[in-house]
Amino acid sequence: MKEADEKEEKKVLGFSQAEWQRRHQKIRELMQLRDIDCLIITGHEGRNGAWLCNLRYSCGMGVRVNYILLPLEGEILGLSDMPGGGEGPIPVQMVPFRKGKGEAKRVRDWASGIVTRIKELGMEKANIGIVDMRVMPAGVYIELLKDLPQANFMPAGDVLLEARRVTSAEEQEYVRKAGECADKGAEAMIEAASRPGATLKDIRLACRVAMLEAGATWVNFAIINIASWSEIESSIMPPSRPDNKVQKGDLILNEIEPGYEGYYVQACYPISVGGTNLPHSFTDLFKLHKDIYNMANEELRPGAKVIEIERKAFKLASSRGDFSRVWTLEAAEVEEDLNKATYAEIKAGMCFVNHPWTEPAAGIPGHRGHFLGNTVIVTEGKPMVTSRMPIELRVI
Repeated sequence: MKEADEKEEKKVLGFSQAEWQRRHQKIRELMQLRDIDCLIITGHEGRNGAWLCNLRYSCGMGVRVNYILLPLEGEILGLSDMPGGGEGPIPVQMVPFRKGKGEAKRVRDWASGIVTRIKELGMEKANIGIVDMRVMPAGVYIELLKDLPQANFMPAGDVLLEARRVTSAEEQEYVRKAGECADKGAEAMIEAASRPGATLKDIRLACRVAMLEAGATWVNFAIINIASWSEIESSIMPPSRPDNKVQKGDLILNEIEPGYEGYYVQACYPISVGGTNLPHSFTDLFKLHKDIYNMANEELRPGAKVIEIERKAFKLASSRGDFSRVWTLEAAEVEEDLNKATYAEIKAGMCFVNHPWTEPAAGIPGHRGHFLGNTVIVTEGKPMVTSRMPIELRVI
């Protein structure tokens, strides 16, 4: 009975108390390295909730807050525009958290609410990090500068990014769940495309619904297109035919991104409609993408660097053709500094989308974009692939 109660608690709370303590300890260690006394963390629901990543990481999915004040020491404070505000403890995923009194009800009130909390903490002259500047409203930031003239404000999105970049075992369960949702979307695409009279609209709808039914909290995007190889080969994105029926010889190329409680994966599942005798221009390029994918997974080990893998991807592609641009890895997080991610050392627990992209050199016709790929989690050995579907062309 006790074991069942613990499982139910875990299900309701999302993450364990130890996980929340780990996160806040890591954030505060990084704050110390940057000499930051307090973080102001915010976000919004743009990109289907992806820009809530820092709020979500700091206090979880169980509360709606607009701003968090996370000091180097002491209680974490939150400002919310939800009704029924006031002071008092809020049980948020077992994290110490308190609402400030007089929560803002309009955008112009946020700055005064934040300033009040900063003064309560005695940090009018402190080093205050903004997480992050890409989503902090300009009006609020200007008011903070005016009302706290002795504070030293600094961009600090990299603090949360660095903390989030290496996922814990508990977080990886969520990543794998998102991968299962992507698989269900692919299965639905294949099933829908196999029905007589199916249209692109039918396939897109089936894919999205299947991922949501599988438990996806969001479907960030589901890019799906159907065209013949002659159309796809000559265009980055050939004109879609949402109401046209699927035809024999069509290719269904796609890139889908479901999220599970804030943890996203991307995957590309190439499908051929009745075409087994495809031209060499397709099969050769498909094989190149598959070889780049396999190479990247072999190289994704702790201690390596993304830039080293990308150089090998370009070298491999250049041995088979003339390409102006080749890459294969993309961080599974919303990056604050892409340059830093490219040159950063790979560590166990990091998540990457491995989906090769090639572009022919200027003046040379050819396909630009993805064919295949999925999301992987770096381990001490071979990366853990979140999709159970093999990297192959599916013929229906």
